[in-house]
Amino acid sequence: MEKTVAEQEVVNQETFAEQSEEDGQQFRSLDDFLDYVEIGVRAFVREMIQTYAEDEFMRYIGARPYERTEARRDYRNGTRTRALQTRFGLIEDLQIPLGRKAGIGYSSILERYRRKDSKIEDIVSEMFLRGVSTRKINKITNLLWGSEVSAAEVSRMNKHVKKELIRWLNRPITKDIAYLIIDGAYFKVRRKRVGTEAALCAVGITEDGQREYLGFIQGQRESREAWEFLLTHLVRRGLNPKKVLMVVSDGCPGILAAIRTIFPYSDHQRCLFHKMGNLQAKCPKTEWPLIKAKLRKIYYAPNSLEAKAQAQMFIEEYCEVYPALVKCLQKDFDACIAYMNHPPIRWKHIRTTNIIERSFKEVKRRVKVMEQFPTEESCIRILFTLLRAQNEIWEGKSIKGF
Repeated sequence: MEKTVAEQEVVNQETFAEQSEEDGQQFRSLDDFLDYVEIGVRAFVREMIQTYAEDEFMRYIGARPYERTEARRDYRNGTRTRALQTRFGLIEDLQIPLGRKAGIGYSSILERYRRKDSKIEDIVSEMFLRGVSTRKINKITNLLWGSEVSAAEVSRMNKHVKKELIRWLNRPITKDIAYLIIDGAYFKVRRKRVGTEAALCAVGITEDGQREYLGFIQGQRESREAWEFLLTHLVRRGLNPKKVLMVVSDGCPGILAAIRTIFPYSDHQRCLFHKMGNLQAKCPKTEWPLIKAKLRKIYYAPNSLEAKAQAQMFIEEYCEVYPALVKCLQKDFDACIAYMNHPPIRWKHIRTTNIIERSFKEVKRRVKVMEQFPTEESCIRILFTLLRAQNEIWEGKSIKGF
């Protein structure tokens, strides 16, 4: 009588233990011992799969080998050799029974065309989704399991990433966003030739300090149309413009026009980091340390009245010496200190777009070795994986004291 799977498992375990004793193995290191165990585990897994396939096929045809019965539904017609990459290593030479009528190897645990354990496919897909290159994935899978990712698997992973990306970009915005921070950055992307393209991002902060990347788009430039497309899409997904207390951005004309159109009731805060960069460009290099200290007294004053007083003193001192610098200071001055109309404990989080700048730095670090994105798709994939990962870090955490 043939053994059941459970009985065969006990026999295999006993056989492996007896064999290791008979072999009288002398292991020189832990690695040698683990290699020996790994071989035994693979042999055990192969035997388990083989036994299960035989038992399952027997149940399928309704009869044991050479048994004559009216319940028989099919006859054996040889076997098909299969191999399966598992988390335990490569399992080779699996003999899957074939049915004469069915014509294919019948097995519920070995699907047709499946060559890898689903656990491995999940791990590889997650690496791909996290932005790991195909070359690096192949190095890892070669090291762990002795095989590489096929072109078909790369295609499947790309489809998986696209599906996840579409779902992520169109997910409903259910939180009430109080502060919207938007910014763009430029990356080199190869199409027919290498060009510089903009990636536009939006981060939302709720009244209780929860942060979330709401979305992004990739476009040719930071035009009014591109920003309106992104902001309108956020509104369609559930962002309520009337509940947004303030929008934080740089001074790009396109972004300012889009903000006035989509968020006419919200305050606008000019990013102080970008503003200081504009002012530095109007100032001699040797004078910048002193002027920077005076500008910080303006923009980081304890209240708006003090900021305006410090600004007036600065204007009187430098209006004749550096008129371009003074003109730059006066431009959108109220927008530069708009954050002072909000609770002081929130100030350092809502007066710059640094929260997005840090993510862009990570993207640029990722692509530094290759100088540019090889395709638009790779640029979008890296942005998506980094922003989604940042949301996972922020999940359930609020800005302290916000």
